[in-house]
Amino acid sequence: MTGAFQESYGGEGMGAAVETVPPRVAEIFNKVERLTSTERLTLAKLLLESVLTGEPGEEADWAAMSLSTFQRDWDNAEDAIYDNWRELYGVPAR
Repeated sequence: MTGAFQESYGGEGMGAAVETVPPRVAEIFNKVERLTSTERLTLAKLLLESVLTGEPGEEADWAAMSLSTFQRDWDNAEDAIYDNWRELYGVPAR
């Protein structure tokens, strides 16, 4: 591991006890160090979002469920007359 990794993980030079880094985390970190700053920031953002939102697809699932509910509510026979609102209110098409 590099010094930067050890320092950022509570290692040498910080006066804190060195925590054990899981091998998979150390391997990934060493690969991430080769990315550009922009790529690392993008990865950090994605990792943070995955922690804050739970599963990556969870937010998309909620959005899909709300959209289907909205569509069922919106598309009904009672309001169908308003589908042709331009004709109903005499508004010319652009």
